[in-house]
Amino acid sequence: MERRPVAHWVDAVLVEYEAHRAEVLAEAAAQQQTLALGATAVGVVIAGAFNVWDDRLLVAIAFLGVVPLLSLVVLIQWAGRASGLMRVGVYLEKLEDAVREAHPALPSRVFSWEKTRARTRPDKWWHPQYEWTDYGAIGVFVLLAFGSVGLGAYRAYAGHAAAVVPIVAVEWVVLAGFSAALLYDVATVRSRVRRDLDGA
Repeated sequence: MERRPVAHWVDAVLVEYEAHRAEVLAEAAAQQQTLALGATAVGVVIAGAFNVWDDRLLVAIAFLGVVPLLSLVVLIQWAGRASGLMRVGVYLEKLEDAVREAHPALPSRVFSWEKTRARTRPDKWWHPQYEWTDYGAIGVFVLLAFGSVGLGAYRAYAGHAAAVVPIVAVEWVVLAGFSAALLYDVATVRSRVRRDLDGA
């Protein structure tokens, strides 16, 4: 990509804005790929476990261990990317504000995308919202993990209750805590980054 000379600080801001927008597009594609590959990997493990359903040990390992762990790993990777995208979004919002302050004559809709997208909310809570995609991704993999633990417990329970019950209890507590922490982080990352940038 050819570099253009920077004659004014606004030119530098525009160059940086363009670079970050390109980063957002690339990161969004990588985020979707992470979810797709994760769902495929979880699906393969689940299909394999059902193919060896008669082998209680393998089924228990798959459903009590591999699927929940794989779901958490996918969510960790996805959440890191989602958090990065939100941080870039807030930073772009600040760049938009800087350009608008420097050029008050700009039309109201120019350089306002990030601010508008971040602050516009539907009038009713049940109307579709942009953030639902983030919570939906978490929900899908968390439900897969919980369901997998339940299915593994069902298959491994007979004759092994003393070992299975504590394992399932610990896994459900860990999953619940991890899910709550992840949801909280995704819900608050924008406000935290905004506060950090305002204090800088």
